[in-house]
Amino acid sequence: LPKLLDIGLEVYPYCPGEAEDGTQAAVQITLRLPDNVIYFKVPVVARWDPAGQQWRTDGISSITYETEGKSITFGMGAFYTVALLQDAHLNLPYQAWELQPTGVDEGLFTVTAVFATIRIQIKDNQCMLSSVVVEEEEVLSHITGKWMSPFALREALKRAGVNIFPAEYSHKYVPVPTKVSAREFPVGFSPCFSLRSPFPALGPAVLLHLTVYFFLQQVSEHLKAGSAKAKDWSLYMFNGEKVQNLKLTETSEAFSEELEEESEFHSTLYHMLKDFASQEAMDKVERAGFLFIDSVYQLLLATRVLAYS
Repeated sequence: LPKLLDIGLEVYPYCPGEAEDGTQAAVQITLRLPDNVIYFKVPVVARWDPAGQQWRTDGISSITYETEGKSITFGMGAFYTVALLQDAHLNLPYQAWELQPTGVDEGLFTVTAVFATIRIQIKDNQCMLSSVVVEEEEVLSHITGKWMSPFALREALKRAGVNIFPAEYSHKYVPVPTKVSAREFPVGFSPCFSLRSPFPALGPAVLLHLTVYFFLQQVSEHLKAGSAKAKDWSLYMFNGEKVQNLKLTETSEAFSEELEEESEFHSTLYHMLKDFASQEAMDKVERAGFLFIDSVYQLLLATRVLAYS
């Protein structure tokens, strides 16, 4: 028979099991991820530290992420304000991009990032997210098909987890080769020219060699609806001082600085394009609306596709 003590009940300290990092998981939390935000990788769970006024990732253990159920479970030593974080640069550098006219003061801007392909329609001073495709599936239907300003579109995409807008110090986190500054390269887009990244089929090692000292840009006159044909594209090289038309094409086996026959050099791409552009194309350039030009400029400046491709 057990011996009964006269002192009554005693306090017995209970210590829960510890995680591998020594964190005592007294609280287990399961969060369902919102449908209007895309997480391309397992999100980082962070807790708010009121004393240090910063987000911290310590004190969190046993993280389990359910992709199909879109939920995440984790343990903490106490209740905190928590947030789910995602790398701001995971979609950089861009794999390819293209800017093509679709009508009078209208255009389509396509950016192929690491995990998603984003298509943005431009008309006058408004932009519309046409589609966001991730693994061959269209997502973010709650913000597609709505006209808004370029600034509002940028904020909507960032809130939805699609950040394709480099910040001031992004070059320290994104492995991109040194190129001529985009500010020194006055790219002109009008209702009759298409622009796109050069050589989307070449490997990154080749592109690194090509873009250390030169900036390559493909351009095509675009007067009719639809995509430009392969034979219509011309390749231009800019070294910070002059633009030259190269004989090189996408199918060339090796890089060459050989110039196109009877080709002259100019200080800007705009003046170079005047050499081969038709009169109809240049007339449309002169009639391009300033609101449309400003919208294109804002998108190019926000995405910085010239530097981060």
